[in-house]
Amino acid sequence: MKRRLIGAAIVLMLSVNGCRGSGGSGADDASDEPAADAVTMTVTAVPVAVSPMRRELHLLGTTVAKRQVQLRAPSAGRVLGFELQNGDRVRRGQVVAHLLNREVEAAANGLAVAQRLDPGEAPALAQSVRRYSSGGGVAVVAPEDGIVSQRLVSNGQMVSDMDPLAELIDPSSVYVEAAVPIADLGMIRPEMDATITSPLIPGAAMPARVAALSPSLSPNGATAPARIEFTSSSRITQAGAPVEASITVAFTSDALVIPVAALFEDAARNSYYVFVAGADGRAHRTPISTGIRNSNEVQVTSGVKDGDLVITSGGYALADGLKVTVVHQ
Repeated sequence: MKRRLIGAAIVLMLSVNGCRGSGGSGADDASDEPAADAVTMTVTAVPVAVSPMRRELHLLGTTVAKRQVQLRAPSAGRVLGFELQNGDRVRRGQVVAHLLNREVEAAANGLAVAQRLDPGEAPALAQSVRRYSSGGGVAVVAPEDGIVSQRLVSNGQMVSDMDPLAELIDPSSVYVEAAVPIADLGMIRPEMDATITSPLIPGAAMPARVAALSPSLSPNGATAPARIEFTSSSRITQAGAPVEASITVAFTSDALVIPVAALFEDAARNSYYVFVAGADGRAHRTPISTGIRNSNEVQVTSGVKDGDLVITSGGYALADGLKVTVVHQ
């Protein structure tokens, strides 16, 4: 009986071991699969660098002449010798025309009649007319240096006392009036540096500075005017010219800079992070704080240091601790 019981026990143990052996083949297959830790991704990376960074706000505007002067007739009369055209420059004190007084013109007409009626008395009368006419009429003198922006009368035209003859602008007083969107108004302050470009002077970048912000909004309420003044002899001297103003709203000479391609946004936490390629051959997700940003680069104010390798490829397939092989850009 004992032998039978021992034999039955041995058979039972052998059957149990056989079942375990047949179930173990799955474990062996699993061990043949590559472990997640063995996956390696080839990525591109660039080192964090120290570089100047600036943020610019681009605005559209037009040029305006701060000082406009009207050239007016000093007396009533007929305009003579007025040759100024739009765009001509005049100097202060320059004689630009004469006005023949109506009385002088009447006297000259009377002299012609007197010469026919009494030739003997005509020379004396002619001398009196010449003295009264002051050598061709009343001189029209430019009150200021300027450029003619609009000619208003023609030679031979009769004008009254103080009638406008031409409009002048002072080219040194031309400034830019730019339209600032309400959303960007808080970024601009007086004394900020700016650069002016215009199709009137292709390829030229003229230095300027924000002089003041208007206390009133534009009629549509969407923008506010900003006065931007030129700061060098390189300037536009025509009023009404279309321009683009690039205002430097932020600048630092020694920013830690990374490419935009290396930046990731954590929308749930309203924050940013990068993946740093570590010396251990792995990608490390690193939270950062950002500063100035333009279309190609981002300033990092905390989280990385100069020389760190930030990964610029792989996108959201990257993961913290992932093994990486770095290809330098």
